[in-house]
Amino acid sequence: MTTHSITNRMPRLLAMLFLLLGVFCAGALTVHADDYDTTIDRLSRLQALARDFSASQSDTPDPIELTLAYTRTGSYNTTIWQLTAGTRDPEFESYVSSNDPDLVALQSVNTVTLPNGEKIDFGHLLASMNLVYNGIPITGSWGGDCQEMAKAYAGQASDAAGYASAMRATFNIDDDGSTSYFGNQDLRADMDSVVVGSKVTKDTDLADALRSYYANLTDYDRAREFISLSFGTVDTSSSDFADAVYRALMDDSGMQLLFYMNDMWSVQGWAIKDEYAPAVRGITDLFAEYLSGAVNGEKIKSDTNDRLVAMGGQALSDALSALGDTDAAQAALSAADSMANNAESTVSSGSDAISTARETFQTKFDVKIFQMILLIVGGLAAFMLVFSLVMFAVRRRD
Repeated sequence: MTTHSITNRMPRLLAMLFLLLGVFCAGALTVHADDYDTTIDRLSRLQALARDFSASQSDTPDPIELTLAYTRTGSYNTTIWQLTAGTRDPEFESYVSSNDPDLVALQSVNTVTLPNGEKIDFGHLLASMNLVYNGIPITGSWGGDCQEMAKAYAGQASDAAGYASAMRATFNIDDDGSTSYFGNQDLRADMDSVVVGSKVTKDTDLADALRSYYANLTDYDRAREFISLSFGTVDTSSSDFADAVYRALMDDSGMQLLFYMNDMWSVQGWAIKDEYAPAVRGITDLFAEYLSGAVNGEKIKSDTNDRLVAMGGQALSDALSALGDTDAAQAALSAADSMANNAESTVSSGSDAISTARETFQTKFDVKIFQMILLIVGGLAAFMLVFSLVMFAVRRRD
């Protein structure tokens, strides 16, 4: 009788236990976005610790890089991010943990509501600023989102117009990243990281820079400055503007590396693969359309007509060599040499970041993965504990 009682109740008991385990894991994984003032205050405290830590080190690492790199976890700490933005400093992370453990919240910050009421993916903003500061402004911001959209929609249309039409359903929608690869929070983070990040120097107070920028920000101001920095003097009402956006993406060495690492770029001829070209053109056309609309189709004039350009061909070749692909490294270098006469002014080549990262990225430990493993182990342990208690109670009752 006891055996039958336990057997009959077992499915119900197991269902309850799995429900409890699901609630436990869901609660542990839920990320609650902090408000704007709290996030900015944490960023200020983090940079203060970065300055103190840098001053105590013989090699005096850049406090800006320490600060921004600290916030990069998960998808912002993959191989390409470590190659281009640099690796995180484990000694600095220990220093932060000891002096202000509350700052770990910056490693999981997501949606933040700005003073003007708009929402932004603040984690994406900080990670992208890290790349912009290193002289790689496209790959980690709008270019990366274009790549993700193109790959996600590949095969769903036959030409650029068809892709743009299909992508319109998820581009610039109100989204926190759970539905769209290029929602409005990502879009704002992409542009803001370029506008703010391009002005950051080693002595910049990041919190003050962001407070000043967001104080009276409008969509027009954001788009206008972004266009000027990214594309120089352009007439956004002209069809040539969409060509300029597409060309900026395709000529960018950082984007070539990103496409290559996602199997979208061919070593033969060092060019985008045919099956992805229409999708990439579709999303850049959609992005150009948005930018043109944001500035009312105006002609944007750049004071210098210099645009932000990513790392040079040698840095790209170094990155590919670090990945162990000498054929791709040679192809990239040859392509860069052939384009040298048409190169425009750049803010930075990104070579220093590449040289440093290539030596260390393979040995760095991914904290986010480790935390996830601990979470799973903890969840299983909790499950076994609850299961044992329930079984004990059932046996006592019967």
